[in-house]
Amino acid sequence: MISTFDLTLLGSLVSAGGLVFLRQGKWPHFGSRWLRGRTLPAVMTGESRGNHERSTAVAGARWLTLGALTLFLAYFHGADEGYLFGPWSDVMFHVVFVSTCWGMTAFRIKQAAYQPSS
Repeated sequence: MISTFDLTLLGSLVSAGGLVFLRQGKWPHFGSRWLRGRTLPAVMTGESRGNHERSTAVAGARWLTLGALTLFLAYFHGADEGYLFGPWSDVMFHVVFVSTCWGMTAFRIKQAAYQPSS
């Protein structure tokens, strides 16, 4: 079983990502340069802004829900001993893993902002 330390760290990072994505709806240009390789237009259309806000709200709710469930599992079912790799290796593993997931989610949000809703 995964240690309580790993589950708590993972749940905290995932919950932080949920909060960031909920706040990102107010900043539609966040991360556009490194995600798309170019800047976004200065003014987004009403439809693309609506798609962006809807996508960020859904992503934020998913991340917060998953983070809360992970913290719940850490509190009730985490193992007391052991790490996946070691204390600092686990921290680095979780930071890299969750950051990659955040990047992919942000990329999908940017793509959804430019797709027409049907």
